[in-house]
Amino acid sequence: MKLVKRILLSFFILGVLYLGFYPIPLDPIARKTPPFPGLENDYKPNELLKSTQLVMVPHPGPESIVRDSLGNFYTGLANGDILQFDAEGNNQEIIANTGGRPLGMKIAPSGELIIADHRKGLLALDSLHKLRVLVDQYKGEKLLFVDDLDISNEGIVYFSNATQRNPDVVENEAWEQRASGALFAHDLLSGKTTLLKDDLFFPNGIALNESQDYFIFSETFGLSLSKYWLKGTKKNTIEVFNNELPGYPDNVTFSEGIFWVAIPSQRAVGFEPIFEQPFLRSMLLRLPEAVLNSVIPGRYSMLLGFDESGIPVYNLQDPDGKYDSITSVLQVDNQLYLGSLTEPSLGIYSLK
Repeated sequence: MKLVKRILLSFFILGVLYLGFYPIPLDPIARKTPPFPGLENDYKPNELLKSTQLVMVPHPGPESIVRDSLGNFYTGLANGDILQFDAEGNNQEIIANTGGRPLGMKIAPSGELIIADHRKGLLALDSLHKLRVLVDQYKGEKLLFVDDLDISNEGIVYFSNATQRNPDVVENEAWEQRASGALFAHDLLSGKTTLLKDDLFFPNGIALNESQDYFIFSETFGLSLSKYWLKGTKKNTIEVFNNELPGYPDNVTFSEGIFWVAIPSQRAVGFEPIFEQPFLRSMLLRLPEAVLNSVIPGRYSMLLGFDESGIPVYNLQDPDGKYDSITSVLQVDNQLYLGSLTEPSLGIYSLK
């Protein structure tokens, strides 16, 4: 019996030493998460998104959707394909492959399709469907996660680089709670790239307002929306747009006075206090990946629309997650075209 107790004690001590001191590639720090507004009032659950029409695509992951002046729609898929289609989602044609993972995209004043590619950088696709790299590094350092963009009338591309850590394990940015993302401006005419702001917490979606005197950007793991001023007395300053969100914000688009924000995942609210406990978090990081993944919220569909004061005026949800991991919203008249990081289809929702 004494031998059994000694063996059990030895295992216990080894377990404590492993969880507390075994080397891991991350160095967590303490960080307090923004307030959780709760799923009530402006964010009260509803089932409006259940009426979303699903249109199958050749490969999963139509992450972002854009339309050109001729009425053609485009999206990028997880295998690198650039897909063209019409307003009903029909007449689908693969027109290029980036060789990476295309995410955000917009049409430049020249008519070119500008693509934020996770692995390849900022790309341009011309009318002959030829690709070229615009930006893939800054001051000699490769940009590891070019994510989303918007383009001014003057041809300035404002784009985000979400993280400079392992781009294939984005969750590590949340586990570590160390900001490494940045915002850039790239002039399509001169080719000059300028750093606007670094040390951001997974900056993601970017959308200019109508007058283009500022843009809104999301910090996905920062759980916030911020305003970056481009003109006026506040030029080159940042202020809070909305930092009380019910989920993790992704891409942002602007249409008819509304900033549409895709919410691909709900918040793991019960787990958030641990972000203030770096040592405890480092212990959890030594557990099997399946244990860590168990804290990820389940399927849930949500997208929000904010006015220019940061007040939510649209709250569209589906708790059953018919169309899950919504990453982008494109409004065309009364239709919302929805993209997803993982779904094998794109979504079309009619605003009532």
